[in-house]
Amino acid sequence: MVHRLVDIPLTVTAVRSEAPGHRSLVFARPPRFEYEAGDWIDLGFSPNLTGGKTYSLSSSPTEPDLMITFKEGLSGIKRTLQGAQQGDEYRITAYGNDYDFALRQHRSSVLVAGGVGIAPFRSMLAEMADTNSPEVAHLLYLNRSPEFLFQAELDAWRTQLTNVTIELLTTDGMKRRDRTVPIRACVSDSVHYYYVSGPPAMVESTEEVLMQAGVDHDDIRVDIFSGY
Repeated sequence: MVHRLVDIPLTVTAVRSEAPGHRSLVFARPPRFEYEAGDWIDLGFSPNLTGGKTYSLSSSPTEPDLMITFKEGLSGIKRTLQGAQQGDEYRITAYGNDYDFALRQHRSSVLVAGGVGIAPFRSMLAEMADTNSPEVAHLLYLNRSPEFLFQAELDAWRTQLTNVTIELLTTDGMKRRDRTVPIRACVSDSVHYYYVSGPPAMVESTEEVLMQAGVDHDDIRVDIFSGY
């Protein structure tokens, strides 16, 4: 469900450097603000700022704060976010989920992340950890460098979430055909849904590999992180 034309104030409580070129902004959670893992928010900016205003929440609904995680950039919006300080105020102008990017109970899932596309999956896995979820999932996290976002948490969840497998793959120097091998290896008759999150080219190529391996397009959900 998508909530549009809202005006919900946000206050920055922390700014985190997650990995080179990536940051998270933590906001105090507004009273009675409810959402699901995989949801996004639109942030309001003055009309003269360029760039994308939509950010998937990397925080879990089970956590007390809201968090977005983004790759640094040169657009007006990115520069504004990169300069954020504790106490700064922003506003949510829309939020929700309009592309069915949410895990289903009792349905095994494959999650394929590229770079900062790990953000919504961090939300999902944190919720699973906080609720001791028995759901079955496999995360394949592709990243150009070996400095993975949220690696400490992912390592901890490897032990805690006994029905979740987490695979981290550094792709720098790999040829495209070599990157398709681990994606194809995720395809199984026991998997119900496939979730792909990352830059447009990565999402498109991953969808293509999955379908070539026999996955029905209706069983694929995507979250595209434009460069803006």
